[in-house]
Amino acid sequence: MKQKYFLKFILLMAIGVFTSFNMSAQGLENFNNSAATASYLSNSFTGNNGIVWSYVASRDENGDDNDAGIDGNALMLRRSSDNSAVSATGIPNGIGDFSVTLYKGFTGNGNRQVELFINGVSKGTSVAFDDADDKDKYTFSVSGINIDGAFDLEIRNVTSKQVIVDDITWSEFGAALSTDSFNKLDVNVYPNPVTNGEVFIKSSNGEEKNVEVYNILGRRLISTKVNANDKIDVSNLNAGIYLLKINEGEKQLTKKIVIK
Repeated sequence: MKQKYFLKFILLMAIGVFTSFNMSAQGLENFNNSAATASYLSNSFTGNNGIVWSYVASRDENGDDNDAGIDGNALMLRRSSDNSAVSATGIPNGIGDFSVTLYKGFTGNGNRQVELFINGVSKGTSVAFDDADDKDKYTFSVSGINIDGAFDLEIRNVTSKQVIVDDITWSEFGAALSTDSFNKLDVNVYPNPVTNGEVFIKSSNGEEKNVEVYNILGRRLISTKVNANDKIDVSNLNAGIYLLKINEGEKQLTKKIVIK
């Protein structure tokens, strides 16, 4: 019975929506269904859990041209003068905490920065960034929003430079954003995407860890143990998206990996 519910949890993560498992309901938009192309346009698409997202003066992620490690599709916002933004209305179940991953779009110099609006009210602005090597990613988080019921969410570019938005995450009203608990396990997983059939798992301690790999249907394909600096062989897996689960005592990390 426990295995059945765990597999259901993995499947729901894969399609980008968390339900009420462990009192940690969470939403996610990963842009896998994005309609964005290589041209700056205004359009909409139905994302994870049936939520409709609209974007203005935006395009695709340019194939991770900066080699920043973008996982799958993402959305590039053009500039503030074009009112470039991505938004959704009537998202159910309220919002507690919020997080989004940001990357530098293209290589031109200049700060990148976005602002979060909930129900038309500003909830904060990300730290401005302009990387010399263009390869870093940033997490913009806002905690304690705490709005019950359906809500509107908008992420707006407030600079004149392109910024890439990916993996919008929020906890439902009254629930903790589960990413925080995952991050308690200090583990570095690389490379991602995987191109040579090996995934390295590096940690700051020598504790043994249980590692499992699941496909998007929740089927466990690999189960093994690793130490502080170790690797797992995924060369027998087909190209695609998988979920990597790492356990060390009561701590855990669940990460999406792409195998090419």
